[in-house]
Amino acid sequence: MKRPITLLFFILTFIFIIAFSQTLIVTSIPPLGYAFQQIGGKYVKIEVLTHAGDNPHTYSLNPRQVLTISKAEIFGDLGLKEDKWIAQKVMAINPNINVVDTASNFHQFLIGEDENYNPHVWLDVKLYEMICINVYYALVKVSPSHKNYYAENLGNMIEKLENLNSKISSMLSPYKGKPFVAQHPAWDYFARAYGLGKEYSLENNAGQGITPIEYKNIILAMKKYRITHIIGDPVTPSRMSENLATQTGAKIIEINPVYIYNYFDLMEEIAQKFAEALK
Repeated sequence: MKRPITLLFFILTFIFIIAFSQTLIVTSIPPLGYAFQQIGGKYVKIEVLTHAGDNPHTYSLNPRQVLTISKAEIFGDLGLKEDKWIAQKVMAINPNINVVDTASNFHQFLIGEDENYNPHVWLDVKLYEMICINVYYALVKVSPSHKNYYAENLGNMIEKLENLNSKISSMLSPYKGKPFVAQHPAWDYFARAYGLGKEYSLENNAGQGITPIEYKNIILAMKKYRITHIIGDPVTPSRMSENLATQTGAKIIEINPVYIYNYFDLMEEIAQKFAEALK
């Protein structure tokens, strides 16, 4: 009986040591949490602040998250205007937290105007690779003794992302140059990465509805280019999208741009639904 008890003791001790040595990390959105998890592996514990059903523009922290933030070592965000409000809340709770701007070297790749860039950079797989590289350096800075482990995980992640990028490129190659209509202007990076045409959006970058003249021009574009689907957002339903669908006979296909934790599942679902919408 002593041997099983001794073995159990060592197993529990090992689990405790690993748990105790984990770096506690909070991130603003699931794709960033997934990047930290895949590269940090057994040495990190992740808390994503926003989940499916949350509106990232109006989200408020709950008491459990406030407690987690107070103990966390790293906060990972995109460093863009879209994330500033939540970063300010996190730093107010934990002034000593290490804020990691995972898009710190993206300036030349950003779409939009200075201080008002489109924040949906993770929808370009090549930019997501850069996010993963930034995550790697952030983890090494906090835990340099695990550098080789993180490097191996990063290498595996980059290889899988390259395969994902090739797969999506192949799926969408028949639709190069084809314009589309979207409820929310979330798809600029995705469209640029995979050669899609112009995105006609029913909202501006501030999330406000377009003008009647712009709305009329979208109807004309849908007739001209035979656009039969509208890309909807399952998190924030839109009356304007529903009206446009009724007026034009188009079908709304809801595509989740962020709230699937596994990045590979997220991007494959997006590509499949875009292929359906662009037929």
